[in-house]
Amino acid sequence: MADTTYQSLADRLVDLGMVPKERAGAALAELTAPGGPAPGPGAELEEADVLDFLDECGLIVWAHAGDADDLEDGYREIIESAAACGGAIEVGDVELVEDEDGEESLHFLRDGESLWWAVEHQSGDHLDLLTVMECIDDLEPGGGDPRMFYALPGAEPGEDDVYVLATPEQARALHDEFDLDLEGLDRVKAAPGEPPTADPGTLDWYMQADRARMTPPARAYLDEWTAGMGEALAAWRAKYLPAGFPFDFSPASLDALEPLVLERHPDWDSVIAAGADPFVEGAVRYLGESMLREVPSRWGYQDLGLSDSHDRIPMIRSNTPLGFLQAIVPLHRLAALAKRREAGLLADSADLLQDAVDAHRRAVAARRT
Repeated sequence: MADTTYQSLADRLVDLGMVPKERAGAALAELTAPGGPAPGPGAELEEADVLDFLDECGLIVWAHAGDADDLEDGYREIIESAAACGGAIEVGDVELVEDEDGEESLHFLRDGESLWWAVEHQSGDHLDLLTVMECIDDLEPGGGDPRMFYALPGAEPGEDDVYVLATPEQARALHDEFDLDLEGLDRVKAAPGEPPTADPGTLDWYMQADRARMTPPARAYLDEWTAGMGEALAAWRAKYLPAGFPFDFSPASLDALEPLVLERHPDWDSVIAAGADPFVEGAVRYLGESMLREVPSRWGYQDLGLSDSHDRIPMIRSNTPLGFLQAIVPLHRLAALAKRREAGLLADSADLLQDAVDAHRRAVAARRT
């Protein structure tokens, strides 16, 4: 960050289109005033100074890692700060809900839409910063606005997390020119699709909501995957399943599938490497379709450039709001079976999906009472 000053930072933010010239000038005047954090406009900056300037310009959200006097107020501050940061959404009715099992969830409205975050407070008085990090994109501007929140996690335990609202190009410039180690620089924000028209909470609603967040290639992949399901499973059954196999998508049929997987694959890596092979692909389809029949859920797919195990791979998603969402990757369940070699593992695959559905049901009931 050599030769960086408040003045050069202000000029660059204006050039990048992150802040109007007037707002940058006001921030510059505030931070270089007598008695301010810097002696004058020529002072060289550290990372904290850059964040102070971005904060003064209304471009960042702080998620505090220390004790919270009131957890609900702490979340409200984050949510309202994010909405003000983008200036493109309205939020309200922030409420921390505790269900009959003592599980807590955060509910709020975004542009009138009900949103949920499932939160865990292990210490009792600290915000669930992991959930904030996973769900902050609920507060990003919509309507084709390319800006996203990029995380700058605290470097040490107990340090605040920071989120910078920027376009991909702006985030890259902040990273390269001002040494901000922002996460998610390769994220892809899907072009906005049509909002759901089905009744909220129905399978069609969840599928339409998925499509609104997917990139066009992801939509095309998922359409092809699901449209060919019946034909692909029929061919797989004819080629690989023995006579008398209970092809009814039941837990018993998954128990019968396990020895067929185990006799072909000795470990996790073997299954992953064979992911595109006909037998494994058919097993992925069958396991996924079995889960669909057991728990309210649907097929999902994403290609958002994320470095996680759920990107660019077919998965089964629980029919729950994003805050409660659980996703099971059938290929990974087959790989886990080959690694652990425990009977009944496939039949248990839907348990996390059911837990998510049940948790959402309890939270809704608690809020209504």
